[in-house]
Amino acid sequence: MKSGYKILWTDHALDELAKTFEYLEENFSEKELQRLSNSIEFTL
Repeated sequence: MKSGYKILWTDHALDELAKTFEYLEENFSEKELQRLSNSIEFTL
């Protein structure tokens, strides 16, 4: 369901997300990373 809102990512937010995924790639399984990615996509 579309909400009609548009999400604008700041450079800072994108940098933080990238840093988070870099950390998670070292400490989480591929399955957990995929689950997180899917969850973020669904929420957005």
